[in-house]
Amino acid sequence: MSKIIQDKVKMRQALKELRSNIPKDIKHKADIEIISRFLMTPEYSGAQTVLCYAGTKEEIDTSALIYAALANKKRVGLPRCNGEILDFYYITSLQDLMPGSFGIMEPDPRKCKRILDFRNSILVVPGLGFSLDGKRIGYGRGYYDRFISHYQGKTIGLCYYPLVKVDIPMEETDKKVNLIITERYTRNI
Repeated sequence: MSKIIQDKVKMRQALKELRSNIPKDIKHKADIEIISRFLMTPEYSGAQTVLCYAGTKEEIDTSALIYAALANKKRVGLPRCNGEILDFYYITSLQDLMPGSFGIMEPDPRKCKRILDFRNSILVVPGLGFSLDGKRIGYGRGYYDRFISHYQGKTIGLCYYPLVKVDIPMEETDKKVNLIITERYTRNI
């Protein structure tokens, strides 16, 4: 195992522990602030489609972001794991989701149309942590890195402030985000 991979494994463990130690009430307040900051960005205002993810109980709760985007007449797409790749599907409500890969809520392909054109979209990227220069550490499966490698739009990382680090170990296949939003600030990269 290379030194970078070892460092990433250690950082993932440390970030998971840090995140699990954030009290629920603090997380809830941070979620509200992060989503509010996201909704005020020019990237959001200018996008016709918002590609998001359904956050797990440990992650930032993205349901308010999804509801707001739908209420603002934006198209909303969520990912579905298809082998080693992510396919995004349009949803019209959170009722369009079903339990999928890794216990994450995913669009039901019987109800939702697969997105083939990503023009005028932004991508909200999950992550355990981010660095000040846009590096991201995810869960180690590479789904988002593979998707971002051919995605042309802006990428936005939502992150709790304590999980932003000065540096994150990065491999060649890892992709950076263009914008980081925490409960304390919005940072363009």
